[in-house]
Order: sequence, then structure tokens, then C-alpha cells
Amino acid sequence: MKHELKKIEHSAVEIKITLTTEELATLKSEVIKTLATKVEVPGFRKGHAPLNKVEAGFADAIKEEVVESTLKANFDKIVSEEKISPVSFIYDLVADMKETLEITFKIDVYPEITLGEYKGLEVEKETFEMTEELLNKEIENILTSKAKLEDATEGQKAEMGNTVDLAFEGFVDGVPFEGGKSDSHQLKLGSKMFIDTFEEQLVGYTVGQEGEINVTFPTEYHSEALAGKPATFKVKINSIKTLAAPALTEEFAIEAGFESIEDLKAKKTAEIITKEEARVQNNFVGKLVQKLVADSKVEVPKSMVVKEVENRMAEMNQQLAMQGMDIDQYLKMTGMTKEQAFNQIAPMAHNKVQVDIILEAIAKAENLEVTADELNTKVEEIAKMYGMTKEQLEAELVKNSNLEEFTHSLKTENLSQKAIEIILSNAK
Repeated sequence: MKHELKKIEHSAVEIKITLTTEELATLKSEVIKTLATKVEVPGFRKGHAPLNKVEAGFADAIKEEVVESTLKANFDKIVSEEKISPVSFIYDLVADMKETLEITFKIDVYPEITLGEYKGLEVEKETFEMTEELLNKEIENILTSKAKLEDATEGQKAEMGNTVDLAFEGFVDGVPFEGGKSDSHQLKLGSKMFIDTFEEQLVGYTVGQEGEINVTFPTEYHSEALAGKPATFKVKINSIKTLAAPALTEEFAIEAGFESIEDLKAKKTAEIITKEEARVQNNFVGKLVQKLVADSKVEVPKSMVVKEVENRMAEMNQQLAMQGMDIDQYLKMTGMTKEQAFNQIAPMAHNKVQVDIILEAIAKAENLEVTADELNTKVEEIAKMYGMTKEQLEAELVKNSNLEEFTHSLKTENLSQKAIEIILSNAK
């Protein structure tokens, strides 16, 4: 057996395995003998058919078994000799079996990397300054979150942001349509819950006022009978409510869980500073890493990007499940296909894989390691998040055959963080 390896784009290689006439004849003979004990040939008892009859009747099965046996016997040896690390399954396999056997296939391999200088990196770092304006905005958000709807003053006109109690009936070509009538419906103007410019046309209405709203249904509306058609709605405003936020008083501060207004301001100031400093630091790290990415050379294998996209879509599916949905329902609702969703996620996934590869290279260059104690501590932290003990979490992972992958993921994450700390500690 001999083999040839050729590097191709996207960190993939093409491998060609060739068996000589003699090697093929020996292997083929063994395959035919084994197959003869298992197959049934018309006119012969099972396992007693002449080998030439087996060969003639099961050519495809013989070829498939010869190819599979050749790969099993030689793949690991080739990987070892060529010092490559496969990151995908075999694909684009072509086998030509005549007097000799030629098998050609491709695999993605862990990429070679030219690591840019990761020490002494210099990028602009944002500065954060706490201001009264930021605190006031945070307090305003707190007050708004406790706001309640109150009846508008007499004669007040509806504005965007108001909530109206609305009676309506819809007509298409002068005929009422099913589901187009209500005597009382709460609608927040500006929420875009109603089609077209329905909500905008209610601006200026007063309580008790009647009128007509003219709109056009979307061309992709869920009801085919209404899709794309103009409609008229007869409307009446039953009531108008405005959102009234409470005042910042000592009583409000205490009810919100603080000792006083000053305590509220002090704690919210500390929260803002912590949050904003973390944001500034994360942005700084992001800029350093992206500069390193730009200065490094690495061809990311397509299969690694695909796997990252699949992981992200699986996470999305889990999050949607908490809302009683799944990925298919979400895509249908947003009008996207799986291919469009993949293409949308792929650039971010590519960058994530690229960064991971570069950080792993730094970890190797710096001889960074994750100790057993560090790993145990991290597992305990995660178990606590789920309200479990370390032993319970590990048992659950074993049950689902995920312990090895989980442990590898934690080690990779820890090494990446250590690599980032090297970059940070040496940044200018």
C-alpha cells in the first residue's frame, strides 16, 4: 500500500491510497471468503456457493467491504505518519477498483498557524467616567418599571405610548371579516401589534370619538383571504390610559428594598460602575484579541465552523424551548430558512473558532496547563448554579454520555482564559 497527501484550501487534505494488484487480490479474496459464509446465492445452500458466483453476484458489496477494510487498516497509520489531526469525518470519497485499488478522499485537519506577536499589543482603551446623568437615567428606569396605567385627563388626545381601550370592526370590500371585531381591546400605540399604520392613525383621537382607519394587510399575512387586501376599520375609543411613574420618595426607596434614597443612589452608582467597567474591559480584551487575529495566519476548517454553528443553533433551540417554541417555529415566524440562519451565524462562528485556535496556540507556546484542582473548582461552581452537587452533575453527564466532552470544554475554556490573561498582562 502507498499513499499520497495533498494540502487543499480551508485546512483540508486530499489523501490517495493505492493497493497494488497483489495487495488487492489478497484482500479481495479474504473479503469474498468471509462474504460467502453470510450471503445466499440462488441454487446453493447458504455458505456453500462457489466463490466465483459470490463475486459475480455481490460486486458492489465486495467493493464496499474492500474499501472499508483498506481504510480501517491504513487510516490511523497515515494520520500518524503525516502528523495530521483530523477534525472531520472522511468526505468526497471516490474508489476505483479494477486491477488495482485507488481510494481518494478528503478530510479537514487541525490547521497550521502562524501566530502573531501576542505580547506588547497596543490598542485604544475606552475610559469610563461616572456621571449624574447615568445615575438619573438608571433611577428613571426603576421608576418607569413601577409605573401604572391611569385614565387620561378629560379631553386628552391619544399619543404614541398611550394605551387605548378600543372598539373596532374591520371590513374588506365592505364586508365584515371573521376575527375582525372587538368591543374592547387594549392596544398600546406604537407597539406595532396592529397592521400597517393602524396605530399611527389613532393618534389625536379623544375618548368617545369614532372614526375610520384605512390599512392594507401584508402580502404574507397568515390569512390568505386577507393577505395583501385593503381594509377599513370602524373604530371607537372607549378610554385612554397613560403610564404614570411614581415619584422618587423615601417611601418608594424603602419599598424597592433600599434603606433610603441615598442608599438607593449609592448602590445603583456602584452597580453602574461595576457594569460599565466590565463592559470597558471586555471591549478592550475584544480589541486586543481581534488585533492578534489580524496579525495571525490560520485557515479555519469548514467543519469546525459548521460544528460551532450547530452548537449555537442547539443553544438557541434550548432557549426557545423555555418559551414553548422550537427552532423550526422560530424560523417560520421570522420568515427565514435554516440555510439563511446558518449563513447569518457562520461569520460569528468562524471568528469564534479562529480565536479559539489562536488562544490554544498561545497556551501551547506558554506551556499553560489546567490543574485538577482548577477543574474541580469550576465543576463545583457549575453544579452549584444548577442546584446540584459535583457528584450529581457528573453522574448526570455520565448518564447522557457527555462527561468527556464537558470536561474537555471546561479545560479549553480555562486555557483560553489563561491565554487572554497573558495577552492582557503584556499589553501596552
